[in-house]
Amino acid sequence: MDFGEITISRKFEHIEHCLKRNVEAHVTNGFEDIHFVHKSLPEVDRDEIDLTVEFFGRKFDYPIMITGMTGGTRKDEIAGKINRTLAQAAEELNIPLGLGSQRAMIEKPETWESYYVRDVAPDVFLIGNLGAPQFGRNAKKRYSVEEVLYAIEKIEADAIAIHMNPLQESVQPEGDTTFAGVLEALAEIKANISYPIIAKETGAGVSKEVAIELEAIGIDAIDISGLGGTSWSAVEYYRAKDEGKRRLALRFWDWGIKTAISLAEVRWATNLPIIASGGMRDGISMAKALAMGATMVGIALPVLKPAARGDVEGVVRIIKNYAEEIRNAMFLVGAKNVKELRKVPLVITGFVREWLSQRIDLNAYLRSRFK
Repeated sequence: MDFGEITISRKFEHIEHCLKRNVEAHVTNGFEDIHFVHKSLPEVDRDEIDLTVEFFGRKFDYPIMITGMTGGTRKDEIAGKINRTLAQAAEELNIPLGLGSQRAMIEKPETWESYYVRDVAPDVFLIGNLGAPQFGRNAKKRYSVEEVLYAIEKIEADAIAIHMNPLQESVQPEGDTTFAGVLEALAEIKANISYPIIAKETGAGVSKEVAIELEAIGIDAIDISGLGGTSWSAVEYYRAKDEGKRRLALRFWDWGIKTAISLAEVRWATNLPIIASGGMRDGISMAKALAMGATMVGIALPVLKPAARGDVEGVVRIIKNYAEEIRNAMFLVGAKNVKELRKVPLVITGFVREWLSQRIDLNAYLRSRFK
C-alpha cells in the first residue's frame, strides 16, 4: 500500500471511531470556572440582539464556525458526503467552514473531489487544511509554497489552516513527529501567499508562548482547539494494534491546555483573531468564550453524526440552537452585540484562576479582551 492509500485508510478509521466511540476528553474545557454576572435590568430587548461578527473582512450571521473534521477519501464516499453536507449547512447559515486535512489530496490527487464543495455552497467562506509535520525540515515529503497554493486553489478555498497536532502524531501508530523547522516554514509561506493563514491546534490548546511566535511571523488567526473536547489521543488509542502504542495513547488521553485557559493566554499575549474550539457543547460556554475575547467559536464533533447521514437541516438545527443559547446569555448580561459582550463583567474561579494567576496578569487580560 502506498503512502496515499495509507492516508486514505487512516482517514476512514478516524471518521469511524469518532462516529462510533467515545473519543472525548475525560476532563472539562474549563468554562465552568468562568462566570457571568447576571443583570436584572438588561436594558436591551432580546429580539434586537445582534449575533453578527466580522472575520477576515467578511460579515457572518453567527459567531460560530464549523472546524475541520475529516480528510479526503473519494467524492462518493463518506468524507465527501460529510464535507458537502456541512458546506450546505454553512452556506444556509452564512458561517465559515473548515475542511479536514488535505494530505490525502496532495498524496492522491484524485481525492480532491471529496473536498470540493463549491457546486453546493458557492458563497461559503471555505478554509483548507494542511498539517504542520509536512513542513518540518526533516519531513519525508516536505510541502512547498506551491503545494499550499494547490491545496487552496484547487478547491477554491478562501483561507488555509495549518494544523498543529504533535500530541496526535506522537501517539499515532504511523505518526510523523518531524516538527523541527515548522515555524520557519510557516513564515516563508506567509511571505509568499496572499491568502489568510490560520494556525490551528487539534485538541491540546495553544500556549501564550506559541501564540506570540505565531503572531511574530504574521499568522492571521489562531484556532486554539483546547483540551476538553475530542481527544485525538483517544482516537489513536482505538486505532492502535500495538500494546505499547495503546498504552501511550491512553496515558496522554487528557493531555493539553484547557480551552478556557488557552483562550485567556492567547488573548492576553496577542492581538490576533481567535477561534475558540475544543469541547464547545452549549451556547452558554460559547457566550463565555466570546466574552473572553474570542472572535468566533468552533465546533466539530456535535455536527459529525448528522453530516455523516447527509442531514443538512439536522446540522442547521444544532447550530441554530447554540445561537439561541448565546442570544439568551447575552440578554441576561445586557449585551446587544458581541462587541458589548466583551465588556461585561466576568468572574474567574477555581483551577482556571489558579493556572492563569501563575501565567498571565489577570487584570491586564480582562482589559485586553475588549480588542
